[in-house]
Amino acid sequence: MARGGSRRQGRTRSFVPVVPPAFVPRPRLDGVLEDGVRSGTVTVSAPAGAGKTLMLASWAARRTGRTAWLSLEREDADPAHLWGHVLTALQGAEAVPPSSALATMTAPPTFDRRFVTGVLTACEALSGTTALVLDDGHELVGSPALRSLADALRRGTGSLRLVLSTRADLPLPLQRLRLAGQLTELRTADLRLDGAEAVSLLERQGIRLSPGQLEHVMDRTEGWAAGLRLAALSLQGRGDLDVAVGELAGDLRTVADYFVEEVLARQSPDVTAFLLDICIARRVTADLADTLTGRTDGQRVLEQLERDNLFVVALDDRRGWYRFHHLFADVLRQRLSVEDPHRRRRLHQRAATWFADHGDPLESARHLAAVRCSRRLARLVLRDAGAEVLGVERLAVAEILRAIPAQESTVDPEIAASAAVRCYIGDDAAGVLANVARARDLLSSLGARDAAVTEAVLSTFEALAAGLDDDAERQILTGDRALLLLGSVRSGELPALEAYRSAATIVLARGTLWAGRLDEAQALLERAASALAAPAARTPVLSVHVHANLALIKALRGHLRGAAQEADLAMGVAERSGWLFLPQSATAFLARAVVHLGRAEPAQCSVAVERGRSCVGGVPDRFTATALALVRARLDLATGKVTAARTALAGLRRQATGWTMPRFLDTWCSVVEAEARLAAGDPVTAGELMQATHPAQRSHQRPEAQRAVLSARACLADNRVQACLDTLLPWRLEAPPDLVPAAEVWLLVTLAQDRLRHDAEAQAALARALDIAAPEGIARPFLLCGPRVGVLLEHYQQNQREHRLFVALLLEKLHRGQGPGAAPALHEPLTDRERSVLMLLPTMMSNTEIADELFVSVNTVKVHLKSLYRKLGVSNRRQAAAWARDLDSAGFPDTPALV
Repeated sequence: MARGGSRRQGRTRSFVPVVPPAFVPRPRLDGVLEDGVRSGTVTVSAPAGAGKTLMLASWAARRTGRTAWLSLEREDADPAHLWGHVLTALQGAEAVPPSSALATMTAPPTFDRRFVTGVLTACEALSGTTALVLDDGHELVGSPALRSLADALRRGTGSLRLVLSTRADLPLPLQRLRLAGQLTELRTADLRLDGAEAVSLLERQGIRLSPGQLEHVMDRTEGWAAGLRLAALSLQGRGDLDVAVGELAGDLRTVADYFVEEVLARQSPDVTAFLLDICIARRVTADLADTLTGRTDGQRVLEQLERDNLFVVALDDRRGWYRFHHLFADVLRQRLSVEDPHRRRRLHQRAATWFADHGDPLESARHLAAVRCSRRLARLVLRDAGAEVLGVERLAVAEILRAIPAQESTVDPEIAASAAVRCYIGDDAAGVLANVARARDLLSSLGARDAAVTEAVLSTFEALAAGLDDDAERQILTGDRALLLLGSVRSGELPALEAYRSAATIVLARGTLWAGRLDEAQALLERAASALAAPAARTPVLSVHVHANLALIKALRGHLRGAAQEADLAMGVAERSGWLFLPQSATAFLARAVVHLGRAEPAQCSVAVERGRSCVGGVPDRFTATALALVRARLDLATGKVTAARTALAGLRRQATGWTMPRFLDTWCSVVEAEARLAAGDPVTAGELMQATHPAQRSHQRPEAQRAVLSARACLADNRVQACLDTLLPWRLEAPPDLVPAAEVWLLVTLAQDRLRHDAEAQAALARALDIAAPEGIARPFLLCGPRVGVLLEHYQQNQREHRLFVALLLEKLHRGQGPGAAPALHEPLTDRERSVLMLLPTMMSNTEIADELFVSVNTVKVHLKSLYRKLGVSNRRQAAAWARDLDSAGFPDTPALV
């Protein structure tokens, strides 16, 4: 069956509950709520049964302003859950136009507070205000989600006005709002029904009391809405109301329990059995009710219960989903547990089957966890819930799996495998591997097909563990094996097959990428990109992963145009989903940084590096973090900050202690270290760094061509012209696999032949270099080789018609770096973040927009601006923007010449 049940049931939580016909309107409270929303935040704090939900539902249904609704539940204690459901609620509210960022935003696979900022910012862009009702806020007590909500209140929710309903006051930062007159508080006393409202409620259910009887009922119930409704139900049909009313005694909870029992006692055995059968479900449809009860009249009975005001509430106008009032459900579930625990277990198992069949493995798993069906729960999570484990529901899955006793993982292979899932969700790679090994030891207890399916899942999580460890070689071995085993499994045996296959593909692709096997990685990702053409496979997470990594591969291969297009695709998906801050986006920013570096665009490169770094954040991704640091070091070298580059490179080596850096990245580090030596005027040491492996021995392994190019550059800088040509000979006979070193080979041949006064050979080699570089706009190599390149380019321009625009661009960049247009001197060096802020000033972005662009707070931007003004010796933003334009136009300053 098609997936999506979890989303459908989740959307029922964002429906405004249907107000029953017997509900008594409360215009005095409607006015208070409306005034409260206009002025700011509203809290409604009162015990269960005080009438909070129906009062808010009645107000929301009648108001003309935009209202979103979310009924909170225990799993919303996870902030990713909470804000994902908040987003669903907002998207369901009226007047969210297609042009709004809210229309396309998607809950991220991992929580980040910047997602909340994005949601609130998108709300501010809407016309008018939006009221967001968060019902049952007590479900968040003591949770990370409540802390996230507190952060949002401190930040300010702008045009999004929170209406928070809870059974008890929550520890939220409300004092500032209270002092500013921006907080409206409704409490138990405010929600009590007065005499007239109580009379109206009772009369709507056919109960007429004398003034004395009404006074006694009001005294016993204290105007408590649920107590009055239960009293009305229990008094129906009673001959002697004086006796019935006189029996009321005790506190509110005792009264509630008494009335619920009275109400149940007055129902037919048929209705009571129906209620007990369906009470185990948090929400119920007619079809689910029929499954649980074994009847065929679920819809009729549910509608009748709603009409009878028997604490059954319709969640949508079409009467598709219903739920019990909390008090009523608690009593029913308690009675079921005491009277017939075996029946309760059977009902949960039936519900689990129904939800699994309707594409909602998460709700199915909750029912299995409720009755400790460990083996069935483990199998469900492994086989059906792959998308949830790998997506935004991952923490909810981990919480559900806590129901399985730890000791059971030592006797059952699927339970051991589910323990590996929990470890993966907790980023515990060692725990994943330990539980995978334990599960494999127990596989012989399963039948052949079950063992094959479980082994395929185990291999997938083994590959994911390699990804957590940033171990490229293990990623290749385990990812390849996982795909092989998954290929032998049928989708009917493993409903989560496509989710696992996508995950294994990404692991394998990233492993091959960082091992330097770019062609293989590109082929894998291009197949995955083709699969994305099918709407069912087109998920934001997979799209960002695939296009971002394709962009990086193309950028590293020197295909800068294609890289820019792939990066735009990845960033487009990320931006529409509100994910520009996520770790997955870091790869896209890295690709953009490599493109800008290759095109000699320092300002854009700097911004891309900084945005990539902020995406990496606290999530360990040593591949991307290392590559971003290397691009930053190359940018520093290009802009003359040799000491900064060498310091950063030394830091990289220290950070890599205890981590086996892939040979590809390790060699890249050595190449940049050699570039730093060259920039410092030390060609001998640079050459020695590059001589560890002779390029002819590994002619097509990356980045051996870069080694050869740096060795040749060192030879030329040391005036060993023939040694330069000899070093490049293998690469002249067989071109490097990537365009940048291919262009550099012929550019260095150009300079060597020019040094030997072989003018024709020099011009021919320069033509070869331009043939490679011009189509992709590869400018950086031409700016690194000293002023003689400019002379040779001018001679080429006078005698050749090919690549005229590109040659003109190169000459312009070379002249900027050498002439009076160079950037003015700084009073103090700028930090990387200050430089990024500076480069955005000429765009006329506001401070808020710059903060969003760089994923920092507005206050942080203001601090950087203050520091910038001091270091630049300017007094205002306009002068700083002019300085930034000068810096940008200066391009790459001249570096130590090779000629």
